Amino acid sequence: MTLDAVDTPALVVDRDVLRANVEAMAALARDAGVALRPHAKTHKLPQVARMQLDAGAAGLTVAKLGEAEVFADAGVTDLLIAYPLVGELKLARLVALARRLASEPGGCIAVAVDAVETATGISDAVAAAGVEVGVRVEVDTGMHRLGLEPASAALVELARAVAALPGLRFEGVMTHEGQAYQAASEAELERAAADACEAMVASAAAIRAAGVDCPVVSMGSTATARFAAGHPGVTEIRPGTYVFNDRSQVAHGSATAGDLAATVLATVVSRPSAGVACVDAGAKALTSDRMIVPGADGDFGAVAPSGWPVARASEEHGLVALPAGADVAVGTRVAIAPNHICPVVNLFDAVTVVERGHVVDRWPVAARGRMT
Repeated sequence: MTLDAVDTPALVVDRDVLRANVEAMAALARDAGVALRPHAKTHKLPQVARMQLDAGAAGLTVAKLGEAEVFADAGVTDLLIAYPLVGELKLARLVALARRLASEPGGCIAVAVDAVETATGISDAVAAAGVEVGVRVEVDTGMHRLGLEPASAALVELARAVAALPGLRFEGVMTHEGQAYQAASEAELERAAADACEAMVASAAAIRAAGVDCPVVSMGSTATARFAAGHPGVTEIRPGTYVFNDRSQVAHGSATAGDLAATVLATVVSRPSAGVACVDAGAKALTSDRMIVPGADGDFGAVAPSGWPVARASEEHGLVALPAGADVAVGTRVAIAPNHICPVVNLFDAVTVVERGHVVDRWPVAARGRMT
């Protein structure tokens, strides 16, 4: 079956490109001597998780507890929830998941915290249940979203508290160096990655100087992974977007156009003017995210390989800006490269899997919408 038999809009994944992306990142981590714990929030697919684990990933990172439950159902036994868990409802689910994974060979669950109140709540819940969870303290290396100041007294004190709390196993420190996406050049990106890595290594050193073992120093970004993996003192990388890649990764040099494994297949439904084609993929298929690159155009994606931008998008309509003389008829099908693939995946019930232009499978997006 070819893509002609697939209705649009559809999220299409090229399995050969996907597999090559998975293997390339695994090789990068392996050659650098660091652990790879990819972030599964990008793909939300057990099939891709299995590829990553088979290629050598130490485990998976997820954004939410609901995603962890999905991947545990799929047989993944080593999970990091890179998000603070607060409240009785979530803690009861965490206890259930920790108990379940503890029964698996090598099974374990870890969570992120940046406040003693969060750590204490988790400790109370898991200690009362007689289970253990790993804990990583989040460091703010510049994104200013979550985390404590690098190498600060507050960071050291929280690490000490976590190490002393019952039911908790202090694993180390982690960060998401998302501020690196503001880099305007390869040199700026490399410098931003180095600055974040140095802050993390210094944070681990401060914790160790206080008498607390800090085995994990974990970095988290696809754009910086190629720099972070080889930085002395870093022990783990947590990239996510690399499995599919997107236009933002291409702009930052962490991928090429040939590394784009996921595109949105759309149909031209109207030619409202000579320089415009309207497609049936709008913001509900492409999201409203712009490219995560300084000075980037304000489009919603681009037709591949031509680069024609989706200049406007409403919920169900995408308006592609065409060059003069472009021969694009109503009914023409186009592949659109997303600006930011992670939220795009979350908009689709399933992905259509192709190899050499032929449809070979359909994968339900199992962790779609698991926001709790």
